[in-house]
Amino acid sequence: MNRLLFSGLLVAGLGLAAPLAHAQAEPYHFSLQGEKLDVPAGPWQVVRVLDLRADRSRLGAVHRGLDNQLTSADFSQPLAPELLDFVRAQLPAGAGARPVVMRVFTLALAEDLRASSEHAEAELVADFLEPQPDSTFRVVLAVGETTRRGGLDVTKLHPANVALVVQQALRALAAVPPAAPATPETLSRADVLAGRGGAMARRFAIQAAGAPKRGFYRSAQEFRDNAPSEPGYPFTVTHIAHEGKRWAGTDEVQVSYLYTDPSHPARPVAPGSVWGLSDGTESLIAYRGHFYKLLPAPDGRSYTFLGPPVFDAQAASRMAAGSVAGGLVGAAIAGAVNSAQPFDPYEVHLATGRVVPTHEPGTPGFEAGPDSAAVYVYRRPGAAKDQVVQLSANGQPTRELPARSYLALSWHDRRQALRLCAQLGTASEACREWVPDFSQPTYLECVVPAGGGAPTLRPVSAKEGQFELRRLQLLAR
Repeated sequence: MNRLLFSGLLVAGLGLAAPLAHAQAEPYHFSLQGEKLDVPAGPWQVVRVLDLRADRSRLGAVHRGLDNQLTSADFSQPLAPELLDFVRAQLPAGAGARPVVMRVFTLALAEDLRASSEHAEAELVADFLEPQPDSTFRVVLAVGETTRRGGLDVTKLHPANVALVVQQALRALAAVPPAAPATPETLSRADVLAGRGGAMARRFAIQAAGAPKRGFYRSAQEFRDNAPSEPGYPFTVTHIAHEGKRWAGTDEVQVSYLYTDPSHPARPVAPGSVWGLSDGTESLIAYRGHFYKLLPAPDGRSYTFLGPPVFDAQAASRMAAGSVAGGLVGAAIAGAVNSAQPFDPYEVHLATGRVVPTHEPGTPGFEAGPDSAAVYVYRRPGAAKDQVVQLSANGQPTRELPARSYLALSWHDRRQALRLCAQLGTASEACREWVPDFSQPTYLECVVPAGGGAPTLRPVSAKEGQFELRRLQLLAR
């Protein structure tokens, strides 16, 4: 499949327009080098990390600036070397430690902003495999970890949060004895590399049950295990349909205790007192002060529900600006423009228990995001201005990049890296290999040394890249 497309070329004199992005906050990049791991000595040592995430273009999104602009967040280097360097530095190999491969299926971060609070979240789904003499791999452990912490500037909490979920996974690994279970799950090398088996094959008791058991879920673990706690009193679940076209097809769920003493009427079950519950027919989750019905998702690894509108931090910022600029009338207009739908879709990830809205507010529909990543490579006027750089990517035909020009590329694979190489004459190639960000363009300056030699591909900020492309347009007129 052709995942790469050279979509445009601008050279001096042509005067073509470039599809430039709107100004947005710069991506947030961080490292785990300053974090610590508190893990007891165990029989295992991680010797390799495999990044098997469905989307390897970023870890998630964060809010930046006074107007809470959403922008991408990622490690400063690819995930696999970042995690392996971190674990090796913090947990030196002990004598007799047995090697394991860590497969990462989910490593994600997010920020939950609401009107009066904000929290940083991290989630890890992974497994650990032990290589066997016959070239197969034994599944030692599958893990699902999550954490959530609040604060004033939660973006600063992400490195510590990511380190914490990795620590929780490694502590669970350290507690696993080296002796093989009676019926170990073994995987071929092809299965390992393709992401089959292990954590991806886990199924939980709630999924196997014909019907959920009646009772109260005190935690996501009880829901996952289909092992609810006994309620203190009998209870009943009532669905009350909402009125009006806007709320069609939805209902309010009320849960009440039933007392045997006729002098005491039924009283509501407080959503804040439980994680969820089941009446033996359906399961409910308690979320933000209300109960919502849970339904299995098609992916087999999560449950879904329709819940309260996701708080739109950017819309709230615009509303605040509107109230300042136009008083109550301005606030009313901003509020009308940014009004949310009555319900938004959510997922409950079974492996971790994390509740995740399935789309970011302010984006159309519920799709995962753009289906292509934009990459711009440009050359300023300057050194070797009469020489042409040859630009190639992932086996595609080589394109020429003269001075005072740019190339626009599109990339369509969130799992595979784009390898981009630049060569001047017979000098060595200079290459960069990474999964581009699908939420905003990537800008690279092709720098040719004054004395000749291999060019370099220097990442630049969106602000600088947009400025340089505009300048090249003016020079071309």
